[in-house]
Amino acid sequence: MAKRIAKIKQSSKDKSITIIESEGSEFTDSTETKYVRYADPHPDFIKAFEALVPHVRTILKWPISYALGDIRVTGVTISESEETYVEGAVITGLVTLDTTDSPFSFNTPHLPFDQYAEGNVAKTMPEDAIEAIRALQNEAREYLKGKRAQGDLFAAVAA
Repeated sequence: MAKRIAKIKQSSKDKSITIIESEGSEFTDSTETKYVRYADPHPDFIKAFEALVPHVRTILKWPISYALGDIRVTGVTISESEETYVEGAVITGLVTLDTTDSPFSFNTPHLPFDQYAEGNVAKTMPEDAIEAIRALQNEAREYLKGKRAQGDLFAAVAA
């Protein structure tokens, strides 16, 4: 079974990026590899996190005018159903509040990317949100390969 990105997290506190890759089923034999890096991410990686903000607004039914510029997505956790292999995700983040020195923390509800069974009518992750999550997963893979703020760490070596 192929490796998949199961979690992506950015921390402004210690300036770290955490990426967890999972191989195998999360319910049986599986291997998780956790990468924690302190190198500044490439702007594309940051933009991929920022691209999730409108989807958070949609999922949580927050008005467009709410907390403009104050919502920060800090992580995405992607799971996979044991029986159907349908993926789903939770988006995590912070909202800066002017009424306190501490941010408001949020998690979206877990939303599957597709129905778990034919004929189900459960709420699913919006298609454009899935595309944004896939883009973030791709940027996480590129980050692990060396794509950072100062450029591609390994491209110069390979040239």
